[in-house]
Amino acid sequence: MIAGAPQVVADGRVFSPIEVEREVSLAIGRLRALGVREGERVALWAENSPQWIAVALAVLRAGAVLVPLNTRLADAEVAWQVGRAAPSVVIAGDAMAGRAIGAARVVPLREWEGLAPAEGDPAARDHSPARDAAIVFTSGTTGRPKGAVLTLANLLASARASASVLPLGPGDRWLAPLPFFHVGGLGIVVRCALAGAGVVLCAGASGEDLDRAVEAHGVTHLSVVDATLRRLMEARGGRALPASVRAVVAGGGPVSPALLAACPQALATYGLTETASMVALERPGERREGRLVAGRALPGIDLRVDAGGVIEVRGPVVMRGYLDDAAATAAAVRDGWLRTGDLGEIGADGSLTVLARRDDLIVSGGENVYPAEIELALREHPAVADAVVVGVADARWGEVPLAVVQLRGGAVAPDLRDFLTGRLARYKLPRIVFAPQIPRLANGKPDRAAVRRSPPG
Repeated sequence: MIAGAPQVVADGRVFSPIEVEREVSLAIGRLRALGVREGERVALWAENSPQWIAVALAVLRAGAVLVPLNTRLADAEVAWQVGRAAPSVVIAGDAMAGRAIGAARVVPLREWEGLAPAEGDPAARDHSPARDAAIVFTSGTTGRPKGAVLTLANLLASARASASVLPLGPGDRWLAPLPFFHVGGLGIVVRCALAGAGVVLCAGASGEDLDRAVEAHGVTHLSVVDATLRRLMEARGGRALPASVRAVVAGGGPVSPALLAACPQALATYGLTETASMVALERPGERREGRLVAGRALPGIDLRVDAGGVIEVRGPVVMRGYLDDAAATAAAVRDGWLRTGDLGEIGADGSLTVLARRDDLIVSGGENVYPAEIELALREHPAVADAVVVGVADARWGEVPLAVVQLRGGAVAPDLRDFLTGRLARYKLPRIVFAPQIPRLANGKPDRAAVRRSPPG
């Protein structure tokens, strides 16, 4: 089981592990009062909060299966996931509780707090690591999301693999700007619970909000994507992060060279929902040769690239399978190896280079074009705040890259093709359009599917 409780810092308050443990015990009693039995599924549909952490840990300790739901989805999307997972109860934030998602039983958090816990021993009897612990839905960038079924062993193995490279203890605090319904956010909760470390909740997503949290709460670790880290470092106006910060785990894609220079604590990582979070991480003190390198495999995890260039993962973090989808599971996991669908290379030192998702790869005139490489080059221009690149149909070349660029406030549109000439091969030079904002998924990754559906310009 996942024993222990984290410290939680939120809304100007510090909740000690003892206080959080008390809330977890109450939450287990409330689950029993609702009639939740071991093995049943409990959906949690709420924003990041101390309550979210307590309820999630209670579900795991009670032997039930946690189903975190994305608060940013439309009602029909959430209803589909609820129908797929069939939870016995949905515990919902007050803002979500009244929405039409077709669930048989929805308990708003305001009612949850008033429930009298059931008497008696509420602890789970099944402590088998092989039991299902969580169902986390993928981003759904290539169709309907799939529910990755993660076992207790998966969650524990992921946390331990992380701790073997990034030690974590009671004096440490991990800033969590990622939503907890995302596997990266859930991973922070599990790691900190096992270590007795602190989870710091952020009041907002702006660079200023992140900066205040880092400065005020003695943050030692934080998890970000490239765009989040850029907001934070810009808010700091050239100042380095405090000495207390030991690791900035940067996932969701490559980190730009300018950010690496501004933030030496940044450690590139690579992970998936299907592996309970990260499987590769750049080690503290190491410095990569290439911009797309995501570090070496974490201890206990094997990485390889097949003949088609697809990254495969093996180890105790690999999911049990996709929820009620034997065909998709058989296609994804073969002989213990998870076929990720991402394209990459592994260097002589074991470092993984992530080139692109197979579905994001652009084949232009027979040449492979990787969107991340173009995006990094664009972000080197001082007027560019953000960029996303997708492939669009072309009568002559079959497909060409299209770059959607967001400029910094007040910047005049520069000649970016001229800027890229000499930095990129000619066949990689994209068509360029400008947009006020880049669409992003809840996990911070660019929403390429949305750009393909409705490209600006």
